[in-house]
Amino acid sequence: MADPVSLMFLAVSSATQYVGAQRQAKAMEYSAKAAEDMGKYNAQIDVNNMVAEQGDIAYARSVEELKKSQALQKAEIERKSITSELQEKIAAKKVAMPTFGGSFSDVLRASEKVGYDRLAAFDFGVSQETAALSSSIRDADRQLAYAYQRGMANRDITLRTAANQATQYRNKASSIRTQAFADLAGGFVEMGTFASKNNMFTTSTRPKGGYVLESARD
Repeated sequence: MADPVSLMFLAVSSATQYVGAQRQAKAMEYSAKAAEDMGKYNAQIDVNNMVAEQGDIAYARSVEELKKSQALQKAEIERKSITSELQEKIAAKKVAMPTFGGSFSDVLRASEKVGYDRLAAFDFGVSQETAALSSSIRDADRQLAYAYQRGMANRDITLRTAANQATQYRNKASSIRTQAFADLAGGFVEMGTFASKNNMFTTSTRPKGGYVLESARD
């Protein structure tokens, strides 16, 4: 005769596999959420690193700005001093030179040229120094922009990677659930087939007609 225990085993086995699959799918969903959370955390680290890098660059830039400002202030003071010195020397020569019997314009012109050459050399030196500082400042501006672009790109890559991982986990969870339903349905079919082959159900008549399914007895 048929063994009801075997049918019970099939039922329990199918139910156990279904519950286990649901738990596995839920674990995949937890993994998806964890991947997203970790992605957000790492993305924030990317942003924090970018901000820190920009802070370092901005500080270095401010130092160069200060140097340039100090250099220009110092140059302005020194230029005024040189100009005043040259004017005093020329004025002194005008006073000292005789005014009779000849021209001293060539002598004064030569003195003025020496003074202008000295001022030109001074201005050139200042321009060279400030040009180097200006170049450093412009380079700092480029570094700031690049640091921002790189930081945002790293953040976006981190978030996309996390999103892809989360999608894979969720797709896996969906696949597991679909397979679990299919396996459970297959288990019901298998139980029905098993019962049919082992004559676990028979027909009998009601007192007033009609048929019902009853469990077979040994």
